[in-house]
Parts: sequence; structure tokens; C-alpha cells
Amino acid sequence: MFVEVAPWRAMAPGPDPITGSIPGAVRTSVRSDFAGTPTATSGHLPLPRRSGVRAALLARGVTPGDDIVVHTRRIEEWSSATRAWFTLTWAGFPSVRVLDGHLPAWVGAGGPTTLRQEPPSPVPVSDGFAPQPPPGLGRRVLTTADVLEIARYGTLLDSRPAGSYNGAPDDPRSGHIPHAVHAYSAELIAPDGLLRPPTELRKWFLSRRAIGGHEVGAYCGGGVSSSLLVFVGALLGQQVGMFVDSWSAWERDASLPVEQGAAASRSTAVDTDCVA
Repeated sequence: MFVEVAPWRAMAPGPDPITGSIPGAVRTSVRSDFAGTPTATSGHLPLPRRSGVRAALLARGVTPGDDIVVHTRRIEEWSSATRAWFTLTWAGFPSVRVLDGHLPAWVGAGGPTTLRQEPPSPVPVSDGFAPQPPPGLGRRVLTTADVLEIARYGTLLDSRPAGSYNGAPDDPRSGHIPHAVHAYSAELIAPDGLLRPPTELRKWFLSRRAIGGHEVGAYCGGGVSSSLLVFVGALLGQQVGMFVDSWSAWERDASLPVEQGAAASRSTAVDTDCVA
């Protein structure tokens, strides 16, 4: 079952370069299907209720027994698909994958497209979900307290561009969480829109002290681009927790610390470097 994911905001200028969709693909969006309603203390794209995610997908004919493949229409929207992957697996869908290179790669490989939206399949009365979330997730969704601990004793990755990470001298609430490592998620994607080879991905993570037995977390502006780090970490066998509320919540809380420029070095007593 193909699930096409629209980003929460426009990611690229100009008209859509591809006409049509993968036949039978179910259309969704980050904002309406994979994010909840913001609150005064949340980020701008908080996680929705698990029951809401399940109901929205079931209404479109997507059941927990389906093998789901999420994708976007443009390579610039890569992380919208990984946000969908993160939310779907968190909500209990057991088989969710991401189409590498997304719709451009599908079309480039000769895959068919259609303008017709396939009708959803009949939805069973029972949704088929287990009452508990999938086991073994650990601290997959991070709280503020988790973030402060991981930043101090583990590795916290900031997936935003360098300008956002560094902050502006005239804005004291801009910058990054203290000790966070700059890890711009777009660097994981090759110019052709495919993920970089596994060896390169592993080296990228290792260079940021993000592979090992210590805890690793990630955040961005609102819990979208950091989901790409979580996804690639999973491919490499490294669990990466995500601070979904991210910087859009952190910067509004004046009690939380902010750092600008290069991250301060850890104490040598807190050495979480791993061996390759």
C-alpha cells in the first residue's frame, strides 16, 4: 500500500514537475494526518493521538495488516515521509517503509502513474491494533528532561541548517540546545535524491558521536527533518530518540538554556566516543 505524504509547508518553488501519482496511492499530509493540534507548550507539529492516526488511515483503507510504503512527490520533501514513518510506527502500524528517492525515483525507474485516485477498501469494524504500542522502543519520544540528560551525557543532534543552529547575536533565544551537535539532515541525501550509501551514512553518524551504546537524540524546528536522522539511525541499527516538540517549543520557554555558535566541549569525564 503506497501512501503519498504532502509536507506541512511548501518545500520547493514552482509547479509540481511530475503529473499523476503512483497507482492506488493514498494521499495524506504531515499537518492533517501525522501531527496534532499545537498547544501553548508544544512545538508547532506535536504528535497526534494514536487513535486519531489509526482512524485517519483506516478511513482511507489502510489497515495494520498492510505493508505500507510512504513517499513524497519531491526529493526536497524527503523528511515529510520519514515523519509519516515515525508517526505510523509509533501509532502501531507494524510494517512501514520509505521509498528511496520517492516519486522522482519511481518515475525514473519507469514506474507507472495515474491521475485517478483509487477508492479506499472497505474498513473492518475492528481495527486490528494491539492495545499497547510496539515493544522495544525505549525512549523513542523524548521529553525536555530527556533532552537535557542526553545533551549532557549522550549525543544530541540538531538537524537544522547551520544558520539556525548558530543563532543570531541580536536574538538571545536563537541558537541551539547546549552541547547539541550540528547534524544537518539534508547531508544524508545524495544529489540524485537517494539516500547516501550505507558506508557514508555510518561515517557521518560516527563523526558526530552518534553510534554507540550511549543514548542518541535528535531535534529540529518542529519534528520533521530530525525524523530523517531517526530513520537513518534505524537503518544503521542505532536507536535515535526524537524530541518532537523541538526548537519551536524550546525557544519559547525562557527557563531553558540556549547556546549560540559552536557547541561547548564535553568534560573529558563524560566520554561517550565509540570505536568503529
